[in-house]
Order: sequence, then structure tokens, then C-alpha cells
Amino acid sequence: MQLISEQLAQIIAQVRRDAPNETWGLIGGKDDRALKIFPMKNIHTTPVTRYVADPSELLHAVREIEETNGWDILAIYHSHPATEPYPSATDIAEAHYPDSYYLIISLQNPKQAKLRAFRIIDGQVTEVTLEIEDEDESDAASRGVKRRQRKGKRQT
Repeated sequence: MQLISEQLAQIIAQVRRDAPNETWGLIGGKDDRALKIFPMKNIHTTPVTRYVADPSELLHAVREIEETNGWDILAIYHSHPATEPYPSATDIAEAHYPDSYYLIISLQNPKQAKLRAFRIIDGQVTEVTLEIEDEDESDAASRGVKRRQRKGKRQT
């Protein structure tokens, strides 16, 4: 999965803004490339340890991703404000989109957010490579110019 650095910065800013509560959102995209970030409200009654969607906000985002733009729900991201960026038992049990990536951002060290990406299929968790590229590299890629790719865990 590929993100540009500006998209990563947007997600991390949301995570920091909403801490100590969990926060979440969707990423719309195509061909493993993130095209738009959809920050979502967490309306769970215990937002420090759980997140849940506002149904109307979720419906609007899904319609924009799938119907308006013809994209996929490329990823679902959420934060772990005080724990490691690894899927919890709840995350695994509630992973209902096997074709989507699951990104988890940890603020266990508040000065340095840590991001990891996973596939969760039938309860099995597999870590996947997340590629972060500078925005100018993304522009070059869209014009067919080869870009440099950074892989692995990302700390910001």
C-alpha cells in the first residue's frame, strides 16, 4: 500500500488531535495507492479504548469512495493512543473487510508516532509493507517517472 507523506501527516495530526481517545478513518484508493483520507468521528461511549462510526458519516464516505469516485476502501486506520500498533483481539474480531488494509497508529511514545499496516483475514494477522513517498515523487510516478520507495515500519 502506498501513501504520500502529506497523507501520513494528515492521519498523524488527527491521531494527535483526538488523543487520548482512539480515532479512526477510511482511505479511499485504487491499485494499492491512497487517493483520499476520510477522517471519521469516533462516537463510541468509551472512546479511550474503542471506536465506532457515526452511521451517516460512514455512509457518506463509503458512497464518495465507491459510487462517486469508483475507488476501493483501500484501508481502515485507527489509533492506539497508549499501546503498541498491533491489532488487539477486538480489532481482529471486528475486521470485516478482508480486501482492505488495517493501519494502526500508536502514540505510546507521544513524541514519536508509530505506524504499522496489516491484512486481517479470517482472524489471521499479517503485517504488510507500507510505502511512504514524498508528494513530488507521487507526482512523478503519475507521469511514469520511476520513484524511490521506502518500506517497512514508519515512525514520525
